[in-house]
Amino acid sequence: MSEKTDDSRLYGIGAVARLTGLTDHTIRVWERRYAAVVAARAPNGRRQYTEADVQKLGLLKVLTDHGVSISRVAADSIDDLRQRVDSLADLATPAAAATVNVAVLGDFLPRQLLERKSGTSPLEICIADSSRERFAADLRQQTVDVVVLERPVLDAETLAELQRHLSDSGSAQGVIVYSFGRTRDVEAAVKEGMVALRAPVGFDELRDAVARSAQTGSRVARESRPRDDTPIAWDFAGPVAARRFSPQQLANLASAGNDIECECPKHLAQLVSDLSAFEIYSDRCANRDDEDAALHRYLHRTTAAARALVETALKKVADAEGLGY
Repeated sequence: MSEKTDDSRLYGIGAVARLTGLTDHTIRVWERRYAAVVAARAPNGRRQYTEADVQKLGLLKVLTDHGVSISRVAADSIDDLRQRVDSLADLATPAAAATVNVAVLGDFLPRQLLERKSGTSPLEICIADSSRERFAADLRQQTVDVVVLERPVLDAETLAELQRHLSDSGSAQGVIVYSFGRTRDVEAAVKEGMVALRAPVGFDELRDAVARSAQTGSRVARESRPRDDTPIAWDFAGPVAARRFSPQQLANLASAGNDIECECPKHLAQLVSDLSAFEIYSDRCANRDDEDAALHRYLHRTTAAARALVETALKKVADAEGLGY
């Protein structure tokens, strides 16, 4: 027999968040998208949750923390959820989450993720860019676990774009963050094994979705990259460095050099822009054979390393001049 709950006591969303360990945003998302619970409304319009709601959300938190998709269990009863949680005791204690290498392309997410000084674990942001050309060039030089594509609309074109990036990266997993999309296009993305998140998406929700996506995926061969059997002399260690400045920021720093006595920000910003352009050029340069392809990969990575060094110098000069970057 199921345990009787006292539904006479009501909780605000802040209290539910403290009791369950969920964020306010996650509770609202689970209610809006999956109808996991349905809050009552106080006369002032605030959400009110029962003791049963709190119990259910707490059980859902335990299950999703163990990698269970919220969409699979949101409609389950409390008794069913308890049985699922009890079955977790039969499993070995999970190991610490492994690092998930992530590439992010979009207008807003890349900067938001790069500006986070900490708290991104287990995600390692390897590439974060708003330029499709630079993103594609960098992505072909390394393998990542998950590609995140931020687009205003989820449609067939968006899905095809993500598929191209997955092929380039050697990743089997993709996440689409979108604002609008037809039901059939969202279903098509899910059928292809993608995770579709409707914006706005909080960082915790994005991190959990990406981490779970990586856990369920497997690597696929990178078909577009030539087999690298060239001499080790052409090797360049390390991944392509993530970019620290957007094109708009570089343009602002270049123009700021006209207003201060020191013109170093202007010249350094131009150097970063030129090196970024050569990164794209070396990635697109025609290859005569495998050795030539290896040479251009070497040029691309070497240029990326040089660009990262100059970016560090630019940041130091910008800070010294009080430019706020």
